[in-house]
Amino acid sequence: MKYEDMFHVGIIVPDLESGLKEIANRFGVTFPDPPPTSGADVLVKTAAGETRAEVIGVYSAEGPPYLEVIRAVPGTPWEAGEGSRIHHLGAFVDDLDDEVARLMAEGVELEATLDVGGGMMAVSYMNGPLGIRQELLPGHLREGMLANLRGEGA
Repeated sequence: MKYEDMFHVGIIVPDLESGLKEIANRFGVTFPDPPPTSGADVLVKTAAGETRAEVIGVYSAEGPPYLEVIRAVPGTPWEAGEGSRIHHLGAFVDDLDDEVARLMAEGVELEATLDVGGGMMAVSYMNGPLGIRQELLPGHLREGMLANLRGEGA
């Protein structure tokens, strides 16, 4: 992974609407209004097993780096605890499987993978000794996702 591949910071909040409002007011960013009320249904795979979860995340209009605000989902990697917390640094990688293998060889834990359909790993969460989580996304999603975040998508 290269630093220039990092494009967002993920923040977990207990309540999406109030979290978006506070972050917008405090940091001068804008989010879709109204915020989404439903999200992606994903299969979450961790060392504890598999579970399905509805994940609702909203990206700021300003960026990169974008702020991604995610509604907390108890019992998943998106657990909030008290208040909110910075959850991850997200980046695109050229080859997701190779980057996961490289990091694991360096002692970084594969914390979770997300399968959005077809059994293909779409997102991987990696976590190291410092507790700084990385969200790795396949590089082939870069142009479409960034265009969508700029308001140029379908």
